Amino acid sequence: MHSIRSGKGAIPYPAPEDAAKLPRLDPAGHDLVRDRLDTRFVGDPAHVVSGLRALQRVTGADELLVTTITHSQAHRLRSQQLLAEAWGLG
Repeated sequence: MHSIRSGKGAIPYPAPEDAAKLPRLDPAGHDLVRDRLDTRFVGDPAHVVSGLRALQRVTGADELLVTTITHSQAHRLRSQQLLAEAWGLG
């Protein structure tokens, strides 16, 4: 997101070992993407559901789009399954 908003364009999502080598954002860079960070929920299913329910409540949304970013299709599927179960859909 920072790359896009800073005018450099989209970059491929880095592998974890490559991401660890990237420089940390400075305060101005962090401000540029703060709105995305404030609505990103990372953690166990209960924590993520809690954040999503709060987001739904404060925005009045009747629909939420959830994106799980991993480098493994199996991990993405498992993440979505755990979220669905914690949300009460599974």
